[in-house]
Amino acid sequence: MKKLAVVLMLVLGAPIALASTVEEKAKQSLEMWEPNEVRVDGESLTVISKERRITDQIYRAMIVSGLCMGTIPRPNSLDEVSEIRILNQFGRQGYVFEGGTEECEEINNMPANETEVYVLGRTHMHTNQ
Repeated sequence: MKKLAVVLMLVLGAPIALASTVEEKAKQSLEMWEPNEVRVDGESLTVISKERRITDQIYRAMIVSGLCMGTIPRPNSLDEVSEIRILNQFGRQGYVFEGGTEECEEINNMPANETEVYVLGRTHMHTNQ
């Protein structure tokens, strides 16, 4: 009976544990930007910044220098993520990067002068629903 309870806890708690691991690693990687909130909603990693407005420079820096260079050394940290939302302090304005681990690996393996075009090519504006 105890084994069944342990198995159930592991199975039911796995998605929560995975989300908190991604959130923790993302928070560590974005520490210099001091985000107000980092959360995982399904396959979306959402970062609520302390900024009133997210510029394309802030967005690219958080993706390239923060999340991609910061989390990739930690294995599988963005495996379950298919998009990264970088939003202002109100969660109303920002950008969405369509990608996760594979796209970050591509960014890390390309020359620095090519990353801007690559990131912007996988980006769309955030719109409230």
